[in-house]
Amino acid sequence: MVETFLGRFHFHFDNRRLDFKRWISALISSHKTLFTVLWIVAFASIFVWQRSIVDGLRIFGRAHPARPIPRLRPVAFNLTDFGGVGDGVTVNTEAFERAVTAISKLGSRGGGQLNVQPGRWLTGPFNLTSHMTLFLAEDAVILGIQDEKLWPLMPPLPSYGYGREHPGPRYGSLIHGQNLKDVVITGHNGTIDGQGQAWWVKYRQKLLNHTRGPLVQIMFSRDIQISNITLRNSPFWTFHPYDCKNVIIKNVTILAPIFEAPNTDGIDPGEYALFMFFLTVYQFLLFNK
Repeated sequence: MVETFLGRFHFHFDNRRLDFKRWISALISSHKTLFTVLWIVAFASIFVWQRSIVDGLRIFGRAHPARPIPRLRPVAFNLTDFGGVGDGVTVNTEAFERAVTAISKLGSRGGGQLNVQPGRWLTGPFNLTSHMTLFLAEDAVILGIQDEKLWPLMPPLPSYGYGREHPGPRYGSLIHGQNLKDVVITGHNGTIDGQGQAWWVKYRQKLLNHTRGPLVQIMFSRDIQISNITLRNSPFWTFHPYDCKNVIIKNVTILAPIFEAPNTDGIDPGEYALFMFFLTVYQFLLFNK
């Protein structure tokens, strides 16, 4: 009788211990499953968010009216004053060039400001000038033209002495400046979009004869500030300050696809670049070299 009782006791105890182990195993397994699901959802949300930003999809409509553009220089122009058309089709290279020429004559008066209003402003590469503010309004997008024949060629970087991808000259940047001082690129988080997809494909297919150009490049200059804008889809490096002093970069979002966007580095400080202040907002997981 005692042996029967003890046998039953051990039997129930073993069953309970087995049930406990199964419960623990099931709990751990469920937590792993939950963690895996949460990780997948989080990672997927990043891709959805990236797609909504990079491709310009509006998941949530704008809930507030457009903010007025502040005047940051004594004289301010709109790109439309020089014939600009923000329809995403009209090429605005000459409008940008005429605007920069007008601002270049205002240095003694404190310079000038060029406002890029809401719209999609297709353009080839253009140069900045000293004592200039380029202001991108909310929903303003400067689009780089994709035909590389319309991108001028420049000598290779002095630090390289040769083209990085091909010998000889290289393509210039979409927005360029040399030997400048007091230049500001800012806005209400407007966008400079290099439309680099065509460049990336041609690079992989070895169809380019010269090294790709950056999205924004400032060389041999001082007192440069870039803030409150989005830079995306650069053909090559995104922002390249070369041999510059007193460069301020703050509240800048830099976007490029995770895959198949070769060498779209965010910021490549060139030789002798001196940064006085450096606060950049990177959107993580959106870069690759």
